[in-house]
Amino acid sequence: MGENEKKEFHFINEQIKKKPFYRRKWFTQGAAAIALALIFGVAAGVMFAIVQPWASNQFGKPDEPTQIVMVQEETHTQETETGQTEQKADDEKETAKGRKKNSKETDAIEEYRMHYDQMKNVVDSAENSLVKIKSYVAKMDWFSESYENVTETSGLVFRVDSNWLYILTSSRFIKSAQQITVTFPGGEVADAAVRRQDTVTELAILEIPLKSIKESTIQSISAISIKGISSVEKGESVIAVGSPMGYTDSINYGMITSITECEDVDGEYRVIATDMAASDMSYGFLLNLDGNMVGIVAQKFKQTGAADTLTALGISDISYLLEMLAAGRSLPYTGVVGKSVSADVAEHFSVPYGIYVKKVNTDSPAMYAGIQAADVITEINGESVGSMSEYEDILRKYQEGDTLKIKVRRKSIGGYADVEMKLVMGAR
Repeated sequence: MGENEKKEFHFINEQIKKKPFYRRKWFTQGAAAIALALIFGVAAGVMFAIVQPWASNQFGKPDEPTQIVMVQEETHTQETETGQTEQKADDEKETAKGRKKNSKETDAIEEYRMHYDQMKNVVDSAENSLVKIKSYVAKMDWFSESYENVTETSGLVFRVDSNWLYILTSSRFIKSAQQITVTFPGGEVADAAVRRQDTVTELAILEIPLKSIKESTIQSISAISIKGISSVEKGESVIAVGSPMGYTDSINYGMITSITECEDVDGEYRVIATDMAASDMSYGFLLNLDGNMVGIVAQKFKQTGAADTLTALGISDISYLLEMLAAGRSLPYTGVVGKSVSADVAEHFSVPYGIYVKKVNTDSPAMYAGIQAADVITEINGESVGSMSEYEDILRKYQEGDTLKIKVRRKSIGGYADVEMKLVMGAR
């Protein structure tokens, strides 16, 4: 086979060559754009050369530009200075306001602190009059095992005379007690006995012979005066000492939220309600900011449905009762729960003027005398009665066993009829 025959055979012997760059599409487009730009540039130059002389002849040459002095920086400086001055003045005003506000807050805090310091001083002064009272009652459980039930509450030194020391407390904590002890502020413990107690107000006076107390203890204690306190007002600050939280040596601060009249057996009492929390074991005494006793805690008189807050009897209404208990004298008792009928009420509701009988206690002198609920007591031993305070004042003139002629008006079919009856005074 010849050399030509040995060469590789190709069906297509032609080769494809690449286009040169000047024949490519991007080159032609770019060249066209440059050419057009040159054409437009030349045309614009020619038009400007032709139109400019004509425009100058037609409109005249423009004036030479005047020099403009830029004062913006100075104005800005002045504005900055003015702004800084105003800002400084505002800052000073805010600072002054802040100082004034801080001063007011400081004054308020200081006033608040002084108020509490004053109350603390009152509490510290009352400490020498407060004592702890324990009552011991022997009881028997289901297995016939005896045990001793101990109840603890607070008391107040009410009076000290030449032979006896009298302690004011609540009768509900010493009921049926076989033994009563009193612990004084200095720690000395002495036995006490019940001098007199009142079942209506639940007040009691204990007595301790002075000879059973150390002289140092007698010198360290003091009695709180109840004289000269006639009234308190709603919103007035008060301090509760004794056992207001339900345990001894507790205190509480608050204010009087309401003062209402409450009718009870043979009397009418002012009930002082406070905003201080209370429990079933709460007892104690309300003091004003001068350290005077203005009320004695008596949860029995809390209004039905009211919150569990400390409730007290106004001291001015029970001062006579306390004096009688301390003297060991019995209190007059008829068993009438009444309400005053004022002249306006009497005229408006056509009810006789006097004491409207709301209730008569069972087995009381009033019940045995024949007094009934809805009667109106108008006269006692010839003295007209128009209010519960007058009723109390008249009863205080008599003693247990005295006979009183009582005139009442009783409603019947034809209206009110006069009824007279005799009542033998009892004692409570």
